[in-house]
Amino acid sequence: SYKCQPIIGNVAKMAREALHQQQAKDYYILLLITDGILTDMDQTIHMIIEASELPMSIIIVGVGNADFDDMERLDADDSLLSIGSRKAKRDIVQFVPFRDFKNVPPHKLASAVFRGAASPTVRLLQCPPFISNS
Repeated sequence: SYKCQPIIGNVAKMAREALHQQQAKDYYILLLITDGILTDMDQTIHMIIEASELPMSIIIVGVGNADFDDMERLDADDSLLSIGSRKAKRDIVQFVPFRDFKNVPPHKLASAVFRGAASPTVRLLQCPPFISNS
């Protein structure tokens, strides 16, 4: 088990600083490889919701045979991630269970991982301040 919030927080800080410096061309992708369970699930959810306004995506690759229910919850494919009254602006997490790709060509795993980064990037670029008026 491990804490994920500090890692996400560090990348979110870089993305926020780039955004304030008018470097909207910068986009951050955090790749987390895990074999365990989060010990700070609520704090991680709060950080992901906060980061959902920033130019970043999080890709989580689960390795081993652990229970990845927490990672599936963070992925939030069916509805935006929320906790209490707070709700993410967009889905920035893609969870990819490595065991599903164990006996397939490596490019299938790569495709699933990068597909996870592409959709949030496109959705972000369609929102202000990323839309160009020219």
